Amino acid sequence: MDYWADKLRQKFYASTATALCGANGRYVEMDYQETQMYGDVMAMVKKTWGDFTLDAAIGGSINDKVVNSTRYDSKNASLKFANVFNIANIVMNSSASIDQRIDQRRQLQSIFGTAQIGYKEKLFLDLTARNDWASTLSYTSHEKSGFAYPSVGLSMLLDKWVKLPEWVSFAKLRGAYSKVGNDIPPFITNPSSQINAGGEIQANDAAPFKEMEPEMTHAIEFGTEWRFFQHRLGVNLTYYRTNTYNQFFKLPALAGDKYAYRYVNAGNIQNRGWELTLNGTPVLTPDFNWKTSVNFSTNKNKIVKLHEDLKEMIYGPTSFSSSYAMKLIKGGSIGDIYGKAFVRDDAGNIVYETEGDNKGLPLVEGDGNTVKVGNANPVFMMGWDHTFSYKGFTLYFLLDWRYGGKVLSQTQAEMDLYGVSEITADARDRGYVMLDGQRIDNVKGFYKIVGGRAGVTEYYMYDATNLRLREVSLSYNFSKKWIQKTKVLKDVQLSFVARNLCFLYKKAPFDPDLVLSTGNDNQGIEVFGMPTTRSLGFTLKCEF
Repeated sequence: MDYWADKLRQKFYASTATALCGANGRYVEMDYQETQMYGDVMAMVKKTWGDFTLDAAIGGSINDKVVNSTRYDSKNASLKFANVFNIANIVMNSSASIDQRIDQRRQLQSIFGTAQIGYKEKLFLDLTARNDWASTLSYTSHEKSGFAYPSVGLSMLLDKWVKLPEWVSFAKLRGAYSKVGNDIPPFITNPSSQINAGGEIQANDAAPFKEMEPEMTHAIEFGTEWRFFQHRLGVNLTYYRTNTYNQFFKLPALAGDKYAYRYVNAGNIQNRGWELTLNGTPVLTPDFNWKTSVNFSTNKNKIVKLHEDLKEMIYGPTSFSSSYAMKLIKGGSIGDIYGKAFVRDDAGNIVYETEGDNKGLPLVEGDGNTVKVGNANPVFMMGWDHTFSYKGFTLYFLLDWRYGGKVLSQTQAEMDLYGVSEITADARDRGYVMLDGQRIDNVKGFYKIVGGRAGVTEYYMYDATNLRLREVSLSYNFSKKWIQKTKVLKDVQLSFVARNLCFLYKKAPFDPDLVLSTGNDNQGIEVFGMPTTRSLGFTLKCEF
């Protein structure tokens, strides 16, 4: 059983930006409690028949989650008295929010089975099957039958089938196909009405979706693993492709329907990419060892299909106005950022106003955030670690390289609009701004156009490429002779650990890993985030 509790008090003082709160401020109070109980039973069998082996298991599980939570949020309804932060001071009208869940229960019941059939310890067939019954799919055809998803994989130890050179220590080929099912949030198949902060009944606006299908991900994977020179050099290469179907979307209702919205199953989101791991031991002596490994990964995401009635879907931000939008568009990718951009001619040069008060200032297009200005996802990511061991000492460090991707800094945009950034101060002192080789003398007018939440998104997009020293540690394992004298301890290790030490290369003027939140709707977006932290510490491990 797991129990989790969270209490939150959030205060927005008067004079905070009106996009975030009312004139007298904003108060948020939340009390969240979650209890999750999980249990499973399993029976296993292991048999051998001549050249064949069987390892199998069959079982069942249940996952039961109960949530009790209350959340008060004054939002733009404001407070009765400025900067007095308690529930009684919230203006309880339709602009405020009260979200209360009492014993909201969600349950998933499953049966599953796995089997591995081996032949001469060099060919293996892996089979799995699972059937889930989800409470969130009540009132649908899956309420009684549940939904099933299998997988099959085949692997072969090539070095046991074919005579290879002595310097080849291990060779393996593998392939697999799998389906993975996923249920949906509660109250989609049979929505219910609610009571708003003003005490009025807020009728459900979406039609019950009795035909709801569970989300399904189909995946194929092929790979190979090789080791050489008595396992001192290794390579592991994998190609994968996944397609996720039956996402659920909320669309406007059809003409004549008594509801305003309807839910539909649709979509085909594809991910494909490569993963490569290289590891080696360049030096191996009785006193000194050097081990190193490189991890490389790349992923391409594509929205293959949406619903025929859905031209695009904006999934962030939805609660406030902004200079950017995260959209799902057929042919695009998750992580695409849309916004405003400078008007350019056929040669790619920025076009400027030729008359009026804005003469000499750049022209802007994309009202409503309609121009794609970048994607938050990297082209590839790579990590390179080294471990040096000398007698009782061990030195370890890890380099992280992220190449490509674009990130947006709304912090810079807001500060530029109000003229409080270092860049705007320098521009005022200088008397002009340079934009793609063009001198602009109207400094205030320029930042009024490009800055702020209604500004030019393109201007504040930065390359997310960076190389950082992610971690360094130095450890010492105390002598066994000394430890044995204690007659209590078996092993003692003292370590100094430092994480996120520094950037060796960075294009953006901030940490490009900073995001507004962990949700998909805010990837690649930085808005007054806390500075990146560097941690230094010691650890002492004792084994008794």
